[in-house]
Amino acid sequence: MHRLSIPFASVVAMFCITTSPVHGAPASLMDCAKVTGGIDQIVCSDEKLATLDRKLVDVYAQASKAATTPAQKNRLAADQQRWLETANRCTGAKDRNECARDTYLHRIADLQAQFKLVAARGPFNMVCNDKPSNVLSAQFFETDPPTARFTYDERAVTAFIARSGSGSRYEGPNVSYWEHQGEASVVWFGQTMKCRTR
Repeated sequence: MHRLSIPFASVVAMFCITTSPVHGAPASLMDCAKVTGGIDQIVCSDEKLATLDRKLVDVYAQASKAATTPAQKNRLAADQQRWLETANRCTGAKDRNECARDTYLHRIADLQAQFKLVAARGPFNMVCNDKPSNVLSAQFFETDPPTARFTYDERAVTAFIARSGSGSRYEGPNVSYWEHQGEASVVWFGQTMKCRTR
């Protein structure tokens, strides 16, 4: 199945799983026996992953509607392409299903945070390195797993909650955020900052 020619990169479960007419879900459009590899094969072998795949299809559709500018739409499509490449690498993981599960959950949560599809707290503005012009904006989303969306220096990044002995910690591509008692230690694209709520 060549999924790159369609608007979203992950629809395999919608095609692979034939659901009961009682639930009103669409019948299967593709035989999973024809899947030759990659993330498709992993999803087709696990009903829970198939459910996550259907959820990603739904969330992607919501994100597509929320993307109102050509730049947003282009970024959404490019991000989905990169996600598919990452997901396909799960075929080489020690636990392929766990890898696929985490990859799906993170993609769903990222889309929900980027396009504000779930409840959130904030945004909260924080002054960094005691310079009033250096403002980090943080918004926290009720996703699974919990996420935060950070904006600084005209860049925006989604980070995921991480284990922390105290305070709140989030980790994402090129960003680390650890907040404790009103002060946050932030690493932003290699730059270390101390940020405080205004």
